[in-house]
Amino acid sequence: AYNNNCDMPSAQFVYRKCLELGVPTVTLSRWAAYGCPIRPQLLDELAKTKHSVATNIRTMSKYSIDQLWNKVVLPSNHPRREKLPSRCDVKWFYKTFCGTEDTPTELNESIWTQVEKLNMYDPLAVLICDLSYRALHFNCKAKTVRGVRHIVVGTSEIDTGIRDPLSLYKEYSRLFVEALQASLHEPEMPLGSEKEPDMLLEETTKIMSTRSRAA
Repeated sequence: AYNNNCDMPSAQFVYRKCLELGVPTVTLSRWAAYGCPIRPQLLDELAKTKHSVATNIRTMSKYSIDQLWNKVVLPSNHPRREKLPSRCDVKWFYKTFCGTEDTPTELNESIWTQVEKLNMYDPLAVLICDLSYRALHFNCKAKTVRGVRHIVVGTSEIDTGIRDPLSLYKEYSRLFVEALQASLHEPEMPLGSEKEPDMLLEETTKIMSTRSRAA
């Protein structure tokens, strides 16, 4: 995982100590995140709540994607790629975020307008901590080490560990909206919002279908 790769000795220390002390772990892989993407337009809808967190997430998502893109286009041994794995090249980016393996001949500095899907690592990680959400939305693989059960969600591109991507997407879209509304003490979607908490479900169905054909 990229996060582990940023400080591998520390990551190895944490996992080793968890095994030594018998601490059960739950690991959400990138395959799970790839299995339930969102459309960038969802961030636009959330920003309509006028919540500062929602608007900041939309702004930083664009910035982060453009930053990643500007690393991806560099040669694999370029120092400005920092610790980005060599597998993360232009073809990988287009497949992961743009829903196609066709890459353009000219590479622009900003890629945001071509992005079709984003991967929600942290929201999925939060949901999987709740046993009821875990049982409802995730297929978990378990491995017992020294009598302690460890769980992994998403073992491959085919086995993402997501039971029903559209159902899960609808679930966390609703939770996003409800959380933002609750903190603003607003019971309903603000005026000007065109979609309910199951927003962009049709568009998401399209990218799920595209992903299935590509696989």
